[in-house]
Amino acid sequence: MNLLKSPLRRTSAITAGALIGLAGVVAFAAPASAHHPIVDGVSSCVNEDGTWQVTWKVANSEYDLVGKVTDVVLTPADSTITGITAEAPLPVAGNGTLEGVQTLPATAESASIAVTAEWQRDQLITATREAERPVQKPTDKCHPTPNPSSTGPSTPTDEPSTPTDEPSTPSEEPSTPSEPTPSGSTSVPPAPTKEPEFVHDQDCDSLTVGITVPADWPEDIEVTFKPSTGESKTVVGKRGETTTAEFPASKGLKIKATPKGYEDEAATITYKQPADCDSSGGGAGDEPSLPLTGAAAGGIAAGAGVLLAAGVALFFVRTSRGGPSAARRSLKDGRH
Repeated sequence: MNLLKSPLRRTSAITAGALIGLAGVVAFAAPASAHHPIVDGVSSCVNEDGTWQVTWKVANSEYDLVGKVTDVVLTPADSTITGITAEAPLPVAGNGTLEGVQTLPATAESASIAVTAEWQRDQLITATREAERPVQKPTDKCHPTPNPSSTGPSTPTDEPSTPTDEPSTPSEEPSTPSEPTPSGSTSVPPAPTKEPEFVHDQDCDSLTVGITVPADWPEDIEVTFKPSTGESKTVVGKRGETTTAEFPASKGLKIKATPKGYEDEAATITYKQPADCDSSGGGAGDEPSLPLTGAAAGGIAAGAGVLLAAGVALFFVRTSRGGPSAARRSLKDGRH
């Protein structure tokens, strides 16, 4: 079973401090549910008439909630299936799978099924998943089951058989029947305990976005962050780490996060200016600062007074150096 296509989990509000030491509220556009059926199939051999079969297993993505199959679509349409039908329960993850056998005509070269299931949590959740890839028609021929050989009548002999005095001794150790090995069986790797999550942080000057990938996730995840203004940035989220990208803050900024291979789980993160940003700070298109009044204005006035007193002092020093005549000229110039 391939778990690499399990969808990412998205949250409509994340406290990023618990994930990457950041804080804030993220707004996601139409978050998708992580509930989904997991479909996997294995083909059998080809019968003498060319027909063949596929054994399908449908698992549940949820560990705490039983799902219910609501619809099954077969490809090709003229095939049939048993075991996987509408109203069939979908066991919780780790507690078994729903199994069925699809029988295909000789003309079919591949087979696939799409399963729709629903879960009732806070609200009714419905999700459809198709087999990740169609199962191709096998080339191996089925071996016909041999008919039991019939025992013909014994041929009489000329000499009668001689009875023995000792009864036959049965074998001391009974033969142990060998257990049949199912053909096409595959080992199922354990499902990850958590799913990747988008995270973010914002301040007056920047919006930081990123993704946290659990250590037991089967692969790194490449994410492209595309802002509503400016250049896109692409990061590779490493397993067991949180990887981020930073963008300059601006009013109305929105960033679309698209994980490669999980495009249907894209999310939009909207910048929301923190309440403690002052009007003189930049980063989010704030209004220009207002004129200074009160204590700030008084401080400026006091500084101006000091500069005026210094100017008067320099005037007297200059006139005293030029003597009385220089002082008189200065006063006379002042009257004109």
